[in-house]
Amino acid sequence: MTDKGKKESRTSCIRCGTCCKKGGPALHLEDAPLFKKRILERMQVYTLRQGEMVRDLDGTPMVLERELIKIKGRENAWTCIFFDQKTKACAIYKNRPVECRALKCWDPTELHETIKKPRLQRRDLLNANDGILKIIDAHEKRCSYGFLESAVGDLMGPGSQHAAGIILDAVRYDGFVRTFVAEKFRLDPDMTDFFFGRPLSTTIAMFGLAVKEQGDTVFLAPIKTTQKG
Repeated sequence: MTDKGKKESRTSCIRCGTCCKKGGPALHLEDAPLFKKRILERMQVYTLRQGEMVRDLDGTPMVLERELIKIKGRENAWTCIFFDQKTKACAIYKNRPVECRALKCWDPTELHETIKKPRLQRRDLLNANDGILKIIDAHEKRCSYGFLESAVGDLMGPGSQHAAGIILDAVRYDGFVRTFVAEKFRLDPDMTDFFFGRPLSTTIAMFGLAVKEQGDTVFLAPIKTTQKG
């Protein structure tokens, strides 16, 4: 029994599932063998691209300097797809990624050291002569977040219509490439999140914008925020 007002200290996991519900882990080079063993599949992960807005371990917004790969969440939620809600257990526990092995919610020291290790990237999981690499490079050129950020900045100037057209063209191209690759290479559509990152129609929200449709017209609209106070 602990004294009233004092926090109970512990040194082991109580399987509450809190960590797993906050999102799947980022993957490191050490995790590459998990794909060779078919423990992880490309359709189960997604790429966060350079320049994308994410949150660090403390929840602080940050812009990625380099791409990284993460395990997907379940049914459009953050909860890791390998977390079993009923048993509060991990489906790949014996082969879990290095960040999961380092994660101890009562002491984050090891995790902070682990995230400094080299992260896994798309090219680490693809053959150097894989034809899809050229498609990925073309997609990065037309849909990079640096390019989009520049166009978003021009929305407030005299060339706003032209800038909006550039952004919408990038969103359309992003959607086209995903469909094209899935059909041409006969891939599961869920795999395109690994090859091309999250859809621009979703991530455009990082710029405070949303893609809207009205009849046959597609346009950009600011995301409405609720002010408190």
